[in-house]
Amino acid sequence: MSIAVIQTQNAKHNVAWHGQDMLLALASMDLNPQLILTGGGIELWLNNHDEIRNNRSLQKRYAMLELFDCPAPWINQRELDAVGYDADDFIAEVEILDDDAWQQRLADLTKVLTY
Repeated sequence: MSIAVIQTQNAKHNVAWHGQDMLLALASMDLNPQLILTGGGIELWLNNHDEIRNNRSLQKRYAMLELFDCPAPWINQRELDAVGYDADDFIAEVEILDDDAWQQRLADLTKVLTY
């Protein structure tokens, strides 16, 4: 895997929806993009933080990733600790990385799209 979509904004921002559109487009082409959630983007994957626009559910659309072989989203442990969340607070599986693993995995990516 070498393509990643980093989501940095919560669902109130249009850019979060654009990032999700790109993520799903890449997944539909069997490119298995890596979703990375940071900053406000962490809220996109939280239980009870769904956003509905034009009769579309943000979190139901994320559930479509399970139809493709996309890996679990990455989240930084330090960010989770700062806001008091853990793996049970999310709508689906996440991979929680310590700072060293986070930096190494980001360095290994060849194509990164940030939204």
